Amino acid sequence: MHFKSIMAIMLGMLALFACKKDEKPNTETFKINKEKETVMAEADHVTISGVYDYSGVINSMTLRVGKEEHLFGSTDYPVALNGHDYLVEITGLQPATLYYYGYVVDYGAATDWSSEVYTFTTAEDLRLPTVATVEVVGVNTTSATCLCNVVEDGGAEVTERGACWSTRPNPDISGMSYANGNGLGEYSIDITELEPNTTYYVKAYAKNSKGIGYGEELTFTTIETMEVPDGCLNGLYSVADDKQVWFSQGNLRYLASTNQWGFAEQQNSYEGQANANISETNDGWIDLFAWGTSGFDHGAVCYQPWSILVDDSSYYAYGSASSNLFDQTGQADWGYNIISDIGNQEGLWRTLTVEEWEYVFDLRATASGIRFVKAQVGGVNGVILLPDEWNTSFYTLNNINQKTASFTSNVISLVNFESELHYNGAVFLPAAGRRKENVVDLEGTSGMYWSSTAWGVRTAFVVTMDSDLVEIYTTYRRYYGLSVRLVQDAI
Repeated sequence: MHFKSIMAIMLGMLALFACKKDEKPNTETFKINKEKETVMAEADHVTISGVYDYSGVINSMTLRVGKEEHLFGSTDYPVALNGHDYLVEITGLQPATLYYYGYVVDYGAATDWSSEVYTFTTAEDLRLPTVATVEVVGVNTTSATCLCNVVEDGGAEVTERGACWSTRPNPDISGMSYANGNGLGEYSIDITELEPNTTYYVKAYAKNSKGIGYGEELTFTTIETMEVPDGCLNGLYSVADDKQVWFSQGNLRYLASTNQWGFAEQQNSYEGQANANISETNDGWIDLFAWGTSGFDHGAVCYQPWSILVDDSSYYAYGSASSNLFDQTGQADWGYNIISDIGNQEGLWRTLTVEEWEYVFDLRATASGIRFVKAQVGGVNGVILLPDEWNTSFYTLNNINQKTASFTSNVISLVNFESELHYNGAVFLPAAGRRKENVVDLEGTSGMYWSSTAWGVRTAFVVTMDSDLVEIYTTYRRYYGLSVRLVQDAI
């Protein structure tokens, strides 16, 4: 073949090859199917998945992401392809921020295909709330109190907080739970309707828009049920860290004509001016007694309940100024007596020490957080003590644990007191006044209750109450006639 003919053929072939290399694919048919695209936005990363429409073959797809609409200074992320499905993970993002993104497709041609520019916004930086299960206190036969604290809200408002419990480990709110408010800070949950002598698991919890955060798990065991002794109120009172008592159903009283000891028929009852008739032959009840006048000859000069001699040394328990009522035989304590045939046994009852009175008023951890309130019950001024397992749903009370509150802070009818408070173990200490010799005063305005603790050569400790103040560790001259409220030891 002629040389010029050969050259012409070769040039033609080169031209053909060159045309094929520069030929562009039909990119007009490539399309991101936005209707099937899913954008999952978290605070610091986004996952995008979807489907593209294109019948040809592509080498790769890249996603460009940036904070500018024209994607200046953007970052490229490789897109994983699986058939016509695509998936891309975008990391290192800032929370609650608007981003622009677009797709770039490499066909192996001189020009890549670029999509329109779209947007997504990352989520706020939310976490579950941080909540602490602090402590379980006031554990009794059927109730306890869980102390909790929402420490951090996780970046979103805490809309609910509470505690959950179960007889099995790892409780959650799908079981037994109770809510108490919202927001940050400390709170308490009264856990009620429990079974006696049963182990429970409890956790604090808090909710925000992210979900539910739980505190650490604590355990507690309810106290075994004990039968309420005759003459006692249905409520246990802690008088020390490891000791509880039952209170008598009313103030102590005495009938000299029959040598009979008994309790007031109602908690707000007291004898008042009838105490002026005190004598060995008196045929009426009295309820104000000089210290240590139990009727047993324990060594004091004045040990009879009708004693009125104005001489402190005549009322020394066991004949000693430093002796307490509970020392030696314990017979100096009024509670050593058989009380109206209750139990028909000496020594069942006793008078609280001054330290125990302080524990009742100031130191007890109760399920409700309430230890006492000042009140007027059936028109009688006094102080209400609430048992360890008192539930606030029983009755609403005001000015709780306030020694300086007025008696009228809580005005309660006798009917309501007996049905709602007395029935659930509340104690009422009426302001029954005092007696010196045959003179009675301050009845209805002040109350003084003996402890079994001696102090000095003249006095013994008492609990006092009036319209201004409740005081523990007050002392009174031993010859004064004051009120007595007895207890029985439970544990």
